[in-house]
Amino acid sequence: MVFSCRLWNIHADTYKDGMITVKHEELPVKRNGSRIQFNHPYEMVGNVITNALSYIYYEERGLLKKKGSLRVFQDDEIKKLVPLIVQAFSAATPTQVVAVSSYSERMLLTDQQNYCILFISGRSLNIAFSRVHMFQTYNDSMSEKKRNIISKENPATINHSRFWKLVPSSGQRLEPDHENWLVIDLSDEMYQQPIAQRVGTVDERIKMGTSELDTRLKRLEERLSNTGVPKQLEPTSPAKEIRSESKIKNKLIILRELVDDGVISEENYDYKKAKMLREALSDMSIKEQLREIKDLQSEGLITEDDYNEKKKELLDQF
Repeated sequence: MVFSCRLWNIHADTYKDGMITVKHEELPVKRNGSRIQFNHPYEMVGNVITNALSYIYYEERGLLKKKGSLRVFQDDEIKKLVPLIVQAFSAATPTQVVAVSSYSERMLLTDQQNYCILFISGRSLNIAFSRVHMFQTYNDSMSEKKRNIISKENPATINHSRFWKLVPSSGQRLEPDHENWLVIDLSDEMYQQPIAQRVGTVDERIKMGTSELDTRLKRLEERLSNTGVPKQLEPTSPAKEIRSESKIKNKLIILRELVDDGVISEENYDYKKAKMLREALSDMSIKEQLREIKDLQSEGLITEDDYNEKKKELLDQF
């Protein structure tokens, strides 16, 4: 869906797909004190921007940070973003950046939001972030929309975040004195390749799978379909014991095993966990849901933060 507004020679297009928004913004971006003139309009190639977005990584900061480098954009985001970004670059003027607001998998009460601007300078794609996987409640999102109507956000004017920093991949470098701004050489061989068959979500990993994984899932399905429960199972350890009183618990235990065995990552586990907590509990009463999430938290299958957020959501429904 495209919205266009032209008033007093101002050209502003907005391209939307669900919660993802790509639009033109008249923003001053400076390098060495001088305003950058963008090489726009620009014919962006689908596989090039797909590969570029797929190889943008960040590291978390703080006491509760996750280990290692994490992908900024998930595969489902990229599939929606690419056609919108290609269209936006084709119509952008030399003074307009392409601003992107996208959301990763919804996590309980919050959304994980990315906000960045993209522009071409010389032969390089520049992408500067002000938010990476930022958690927002629904009310935060509404307040932000009102705030953005009044003032435009310019990620190029900040240089770091207390919560994350970008990690350059091949063909990428950080803009000097910035931890939030990548300069990407689109001529690098890695970005010119056909789109790689990436397996970025736990659903895709399960779909492609391994024979061992398929066997485990088949056993899980058999357990969930049986009315009776085997009196004795063969757990590899007490922590991995499969219990039948809760379908969501059974699935989370299986997923936890896959993390321990290196089949899926912690990021994949969090993605699937959030999806199950949102969908699998919907047919329970509030009282049953409260008991369920307390049990999952005591088993270590969801975090204390997961528990507190879901509990607050449920109590607000009374």
